[in-house]
Amino acid sequence: MGPFYLMESETEAKRLLIKSDHRKTAVQLKATGILSLEDGALVVDAGSGVGHVAEVMGRLLKQKSNSPHVTLLDYSADRLAEAKQRLLADQQVNYQYVSCDLGHIPLASESVDYLFCRFVFEYLADPQTVFNELYRIVKPGGKLVIGDLDYNCMTHYPLYPKLEEGLFSVVRILQENNLLDPHAGRKLYSFFHRAQLADIKVHFYAHHLFYGELSEADEFNWLAKLDRLMEHQKKGTIQFDFDLMGFKNLFLDFLKSPGRFSYTPLILVEGRKPE
Repeated sequence: MGPFYLMESETEAKRLLIKSDHRKTAVQLKATGILSLEDGALVVDAGSGVGHVAEVMGRLLKQKSNSPHVTLLDYSADRLAEAKQRLLADQQVNYQYVSCDLGHIPLASESVDYLFCRFVFEYLADPQTVFNELYRIVKPGGKLVIGDLDYNCMTHYPLYPKLEEGLFSVVRILQENNLLDPHAGRKLYSFFHRAQLADIKVHFYAHHLFYGELSEADEFNWLAKLDRLMEHQKKGTIQFDFDLMGFKNLFLDFLKSPGRFSYTPLILVEGRKPE
């Protein structure tokens, strides 16, 4: 049994793939130095899900190496199995699949050259423990990269008072239950600074950015998020003190309005472990 994951469902693998953007991921990997790695470097995708990031890693690394090594870490054995099925055809990349809690990673200390972890810290009840574990497995001189959202789900315009009140209530309740940190992104730099990593750099991207007509991918992603909230309330794992169904309908109507503007920033922090 892995940690409680807010978005867990039978359709989560589909949601993760639909919302993935190979171009954006490649930009972020390149910006944080994946192409500067030496041949034979061990690369890790921590919190890999169905292997989207690992797939992009493999494509980029093949530009320099004949047999790159990429290890996928995720607590969900089912999603790792889906990742393996998707990546099986690429025989040029040595993929390794490790199912584990990121607070207890079965990899040797100081064994990883480049570690990328994105969209994980927002869901962690104990992010410091996970950061310490990621730091532990990175080699001296190796690169640690962690990215997450800030103001997650909160930046939309124009929100009329009732809808804004409902949205902020949802975020507040999730935060109080340690199920989502809407400000995980802004906190990442402090982890790197306290650990005294060298050459710290912060990259800032627009993750969600939509206006005009809502794309099918964005509609599916947000509908899935709202459906998970409904499921948790039905099961009793989360209690909301307002009309969640009414909020869901109002928020979907708002998202489908072409006059709406929505965005969420992604903050990506990189640093090198001191030698």
